[in-house]
Amino acid sequence: MRRSLALASAVCLLAVTACDSSSDSSDGSPETVEELTEEGMVGLALIHRGFEGGDPETDQVLVFHDPDTGAPLQRIELPDGAVDPMASEVPVHGRFSQDWQHFAFVTDEPSAVHLATLTDPEDAEGDEVEGFSYQPVESIAAPQNETLSDPLIHEGRLWYVSDSGDGQPPQALSVPMEAPNGTPNQEGSLALGEGQRPSDWAITPDGSLHIRNSVPTQQVAGGEGQLVVRSTNGTTVNATLTTGGQQWQTFDDATVWGGESALLRPDEGDNAPGGVLLLTLEGQGFSTAELLADEGSPVVQFAPSAERDAVLLQTEQAWFRVGLEDGEVGEAEELFPRYHDASMDGWPLIVRWAQEPPTDPSEEPSESPTG
Repeated sequence: MRRSLALASAVCLLAVTACDSSSDSSDGSPETVEELTEEGMVGLALIHRGFEGGDPETDQVLVFHDPDTGAPLQRIELPDGAVDPMASEVPVHGRFSQDWQHFAFVTDEPSAVHLATLTDPEDAEGDEVEGFSYQPVESIAAPQNETLSDPLIHEGRLWYVSDSGDGQPPQALSVPMEAPNGTPNQEGSLALGEGQRPSDWAITPDGSLHIRNSVPTQQVAGGEGQLVVRSTNGTTVNATLTTGGQQWQTFDDATVWGGESALLRPDEGDNAPGGVLLLTLEGQGFSTAELLADEGSPVVQFAPSAERDAVLLQTEQAWFRVGLEDGEVGEAEELFPRYHDASMDGWPLIVRWAQEPPTDPSEEPSESPTG
């Protein structure tokens, strides 16, 4: 049986898989979605594929971890196969609504985008689901001869890509969350690049659509090295920096940092340095600051705080915290060993670092922090 999580001990962090420990309603744990939302959806949110040593295809769980110790605080089950069990980089940070009430995923046969909602334990379908879960409630079926992919939720809209497969650029579409089967807005074409590969795309913190191949490059001087960036409405989304014979690039399929800053990692290679660079555009120039440069291990994923005054970073060995208050880079603090799961790379995927319980969407500011 799948069991609810309570706080794990420090020994659990060293295990090959996340620990399992039982809890019951007598310990004050939330029993309804309303209670869970108010109390328990805070921490470092990771998707484990193959939770507790299970099957990476069917045992997929969203787990909130204590950002200081790594201890699991709360778990929510996902629909079977909702996330590619072996993909190394999946933009899962965009598949959950800001208030955690909704989760979007795709299926291939038949091709469709599905919207799931956070559900009370007693309302879940399936005998194996004993705790909170995301249960599918709406589906957007692909039109004939089309394929749907890349779902993303931003504020009140669900975004996805439709590809006809006839050599034409795929289309980025969006629908309102409250009426996902209505006529979608055609937001933009994903221009085809080398090898007829569709352009990468992202949504900036202020909700703007950024299509990489449709945005002109800008060469930025006034810094150490050669920098080329692509920006949309004042947000730097893509950046490539060549300095000291090494090329650094923005993370693929990662959350957009916001404003005129971006996090860069070195190109893969035997001689690639460890750590990452925090890039900041400054007027006509730019500056960089090294994070985790002495670790000797590549940073594989990261989660900035909502205010962009700190960032959590995972190497292949451990999780670290680096403070960024007042624009100053603080000392790196090693927090806990990285978790393992049964996916190809062997670690859970980052969703985001949630520091405060979610608020009513009607009370949220119209724009996200841009740091």
